Amino acid sequence: MTTLKEILDLPRFSNIHVINKQADLSREVETIEITETPDVALYLPKNTFLLTTAMAFQNNPKMLCDFIHSLNELPVAGLGIKLGRFISELDAEVIAFADKLNFPLLQIPSTVTLGTLSHQLLSYVWDQQTDKLYYALDIQKKFSNLMIKGADLRTLVSHLGTVLKRPVMLVNPFTEIIAESKHFQQDLSFANYHQHQLIPYLKNRQHTDKEASFLFEIDNDNKLLVTVFPIKMNAYFPYLLVIFKADQIPYPFSQFAIEQANTVLLHTLYKNLKVTESKLKLREGFFSQLMKKTSQNKKPATNWLDYGKDYGLVRSSTYTIILVHFENEESIIDNNLEAERYHLTYEWLERQLSHHFGNALLFPVKDTHYYGVLLQKTEPKLKNKLSLIHHQLKERLPITLHFSIGNNVNEVTSIHFSYKEALETYKTIAQTTSLEFVHYYQTKGFKQLIENTPLEQVDHFCTTTLKKLAFPISDMDKELRKTLKTFLESQCDITLTAKLLFIHRNTVKYRIAKCEEIFETPINDPNLSLRLRLALELTEEESLNEK
Repeated sequence: MTTLKEILDLPRFSNIHVINKQADLSREVETIEITETPDVALYLPKNTFLLTTAMAFQNNPKMLCDFIHSLNELPVAGLGIKLGRFISELDAEVIAFADKLNFPLLQIPSTVTLGTLSHQLLSYVWDQQTDKLYYALDIQKKFSNLMIKGADLRTLVSHLGTVLKRPVMLVNPFTEIIAESKHFQQDLSFANYHQHQLIPYLKNRQHTDKEASFLFEIDNDNKLLVTVFPIKMNAYFPYLLVIFKADQIPYPFSQFAIEQANTVLLHTLYKNLKVTESKLKLREGFFSQLMKKTSQNKKPATNWLDYGKDYGLVRSSTYTIILVHFENEESIIDNNLEAERYHLTYEWLERQLSHHFGNALLFPVKDTHYYGVLLQKTEPKLKNKLSLIHHQLKERLPITLHFSIGNNVNEVTSIHFSYKEALETYKTIAQTTSLEFVHYYQTKGFKQLIENTPLEQVDHFCTTTLKKLAFPISDMDKELRKTLKTFLESQCDITLTAKLLFIHRNTVKYRIAKCEEIFETPINDPNLSLRLRLALELTEEESLNEK
């Protein structure tokens, strides 16, 4: 950025003098123009340093003030007036008006032609722009070489801090600092800034403008300015490049130079994303095979352990599957947001699982947008750990996780049972509006196990097993059924049955004998006992209705 002050400080332009005391010489100069036209402000580019003889404003200070006002609105960098030919001296009214606007008025010496001066000024401005361009390209070359050599984000950020001679950090979408320049180790005061002021501010700004860079002030006493540049790899939760003291970055600095560094960081993040996607594809394939029941019969446990060792699979006496899914999945209609949420969740879970669990493995589930977690040992306080993972993510990003948990199994070849239970739990939760986010599989009762069996077959089984006690009509048959049920539930203990029914032991013996006559088999026969208990359970509700 070339300013009027930089130009006036050069010896070759020392014959240009500032006319008004309140002139703002920090205005940027991008080009030079010559004019004698009063309405030229309609056609000028911004940040022009305008040269004129002010011929059109001779003896008309009011018109010159209006002209200055139109230039300041554009804005232009300043107005250079060649005094002597048409205007010998500026009216005090004009100078006072320019001071009010902090608009620079400069006197061009009468011995210099405007064309010559314009050429000299343009040469200087263009040389400056060329220097900045070369500087930015040099930065791009250095950063590109680092990226090609496989430099990680920390190396790139550290190098940028060295180039700019300013503290630089990179903040991920979780508002965590993942890389920073050496300035933060050399000056501990910066650590205080980013812990107590910077990170809370970034969290507040996270869900507003995710595209444009922004500047804000921390440390009111020292007026420390911080500039934040979003790295536009994604539109919803970008990485942020944060530069401290950005207003004090020395020459040669340009916005283009920062953009080059930003671009290289973007490419590095994109490369990391593609590496992660490749890893996810392999893990997805392995998990898909492990969860197929048909595959279990083809590979013994030792083969699965050998096949899965590269993914972290180990021999254990306890395996548990947890499905991790999102809240309100159907409400997401933006595919980019869905994909971004999916990858960010994987990154978060991968770090949190390694921190909270031992030997926990994370896998994508094929053709879905949820993940499978394989626990390879009994985890105490499982719900508390999952709750912590859920809440900490929700504090950082608008992502709500749910966890559906299957029962423990004891063999690698049985893991698919735990997965089926977790999947069934997930499907049940998807149909409800539960406020809970940790869900355990509920073991099914007899009736749920045969809910898809035709009713005629169930009735046939109950009738052939219990005979007339399946749906008793007479009071005697109802008493026999009641006694039989209590007797089986009491593990065929006559004394306990009598106590529970408030009848004599001999009455129990008599009724059990009557049941054995009906079934033509001893009650304590294992096969009959199992069938009786199941039939009694299945007909219990109808039997009660009969009463």
